[in-house]
Amino acid sequence: MAIDEGNNRLIVTTTVENHKQIQSFVPSIDIQRTQVLIESIMFETTDGSNFNFSFGVGKKSGSTVVGGVNTTTLGDILSSSGGSFGIFSGNVLGLALTAVQGDKHSKLLSVPRILTLSGQNVPIVTGKIIGQGVDVKNPFQTIERRDVGISLDVTPVVLNGDSVMLTVKSKADSVSNISNATDIVFNQRSIDTTVQLKNGDTLLIGGLIQHNAVNSTSSVP
Repeated sequence: MAIDEGNNRLIVTTTVENHKQIQSFVPSIDIQRTQVLIESIMFETTDGSNFNFSFGVGKKSGSTVVGGVNTTTLGDILSSSGGSFGIFSGNVLGLALTAVQGDKHSKLLSVPRILTLSGQNVPIVTGKIIGQGVDVKNPFQTIERRDVGISLDVTPVVLNGDSVMLTVKSKADSVSNISNATDIVFNQRSIDTTVQLKNGDTLLIGGLIQHNAVNSTSSVP
């Protein structure tokens, strides 16, 4: 027996009797995989932002929080230490996009929209590539490239009925020192979770906090 993955076929050489048994068995496992449409908004905001997320907690008809936390401001949910999340019923993604774009303390990074198969992993990355020196032997230097930024790794699995099990891995990587290519400090923050959603639900994940400190010196010649 040989497997033709490209064309989704089994090539079998066997007796007529075995062939009949295989022919009756294959339809029971040859099930078309369900497709899943994933829409997401990737953005960052400053602590204490007055961004109003109240549309997801009951003030919008058909859009109520059904799990996680219940708060009226984005700053509360995203600045909570240890990671925060909320599951909202109803399609509130369009309202969230409008709210992010209208908040001066928030920065929209990416709005990916991907159609994938059930059980298929989907990586979404927005950021830049940083070069780091890993081996220095004059006059040669080896540079290793590394992705730095916001990444979202999603694996949807369609369950019986109208539910989807969603495995989400969210990372926010940054660098704190790029003055020397051989001595770069990488900051890593990540959240891994698995949740069960109904068709049309919206999942909000936050809590990847970064503290930036800027030192400046001024003097008179």
